[in-house]
Amino acid sequence: MIENITEEYTILSEKFLEFKNNNDVPARINTNDDSVPDVFKNYKFPVSGWPTLINKQMTDELTVLSVKIPKLLKQIPSLYFNDDINKLADFYFGGDETLTEFAMICHKKDIEIGCRLDLTFTEDGFKVLEANIGSSIGGWQIQSFESLIRNNHPELINKDKVCNYKGRNTLQIYMKFLIEQINKQVGENSIINIFMEMSGIEDEFEKQQSLIFFDDLFKQELANYGVKGGAYTGDINSLVLVDGNLCLGDKIIQGLIILTMDMNVTPAIFRAFMMDKIYLPDHLGLKMLGDKRNLSILLELAQAEKFSPEENVLILKNIPWTSFIENKKVFFKDKEYSLPYLLKTYKDKFVIKVAIGSQGKDVFIGKFSSGKEWEEAIEIALKNNAFIAQEFSDSLDFLAPNGQNEWTSHKLIWGAFGFGDCYGGVWVRMSEERTDVGVINSATGAVEAIVFEIAN
Repeated sequence: MIENITEEYTILSEKFLEFKNNNDVPARINTNDDSVPDVFKNYKFPVSGWPTLINKQMTDELTVLSVKIPKLLKQIPSLYFNDDINKLADFYFGGDETLTEFAMICHKKDIEIGCRLDLTFTEDGFKVLEANIGSSIGGWQIQSFESLIRNNHPELINKDKVCNYKGRNTLQIYMKFLIEQINKQVGENSIINIFMEMSGIEDEFEKQQSLIFFDDLFKQELANYGVKGGAYTGDINSLVLVDGNLCLGDKIIQGLIILTMDMNVTPAIFRAFMMDKIYLPDHLGLKMLGDKRNLSILLELAQAEKFSPEENVLILKNIPWTSFIENKKVFFKDKEYSLPYLLKTYKDKFVIKVAIGSQGKDVFIGKFSSGKEWEEAIEIALKNNAFIAQEFSDSLDFLAPNGQNEWTSHKLIWGAFGFGDCYGGVWVRMSEERTDVGVINSATGAVEAIVFEIAN
């Protein structure tokens, strides 16, 4: 029931009283509804029947962070490592200088790449927990349930053609971004084809449904540019250079996106990219940009005032204390500590996570770990030299409906998208506070929720 809610923070923001009569709304939507695209029927994660509403201030903050942070990350190789191949190789590529040389060649092409920031909203505002960069970032799927969720709430239906609750179609924004980047990289063409590397999807039916869904949306956006083309997939090794163009059979490919964590850039693809024949966001340099240790580096650069005054303030305000884990001295809250001692002594204040990872894997939260588990995590991190320690940024409690449609306290993680200079919207994963184990991720049981922006 929603009538008795008076607390300051709810997922309905300051508008929760407008929804007080919606007691028949299902706690979780049925994704088999006719309005849901076939590819998302039987969606494997639970989706809230209730939206999350945010006001203009939150929208503005997310917009700035989603656009600015990726641009700052791109400056790290030059500002922090001085483009030194030896240092970059040791830090990001296990000492492989040849691979680093190729990665830096790709990086220096300075192309725009999509990013999703994972954030928590604390007493001090939004905190950036990590930056996920590349084509394989998820979260945009939630927009496919928009009409179903709106239909459950009369307040969300446009009245007199005035949209009081705006939803951002992340995938449509991405399609526009993708086409514009291809035009920028390759030049404008009357036909634009993209290849989707989908070897990570083992189920052939799921793969085909995904391709059909993506191809349809891509063609819709191409039509807005007066251009034809489509999306294709297959064996990435079947892409070959023909007269300087990257081809799949008789189709010339102008863009290639890799939807798996493992990049497989063949010599033909690399040559096409170097000749500006394809837009390739998932190039070899992506491993540098996606490393979670970069947040620690951004903090260090901001403390040294290496960015503009406004950018330095943004970093120091919105990125929690972060350090890559080594046997070293660090400053925390203006006091110097041995890092291992700091982590062992104040375990409830910190999180340990692997530098390259996803879906909440290899994440250890001190507050939710036993002493033995925490000691083992520190030991693993010190041995592997590929982990970070981060100050635990606890989410404020937001009232939201649980599985029984009871409004209870939840912890939220926000996933905000940035595509070049364009903010692509945000979605939410939430976990009921009484069952919270620290890691709030769809793959570990969190509930997904769509986000609408309050227009007035």
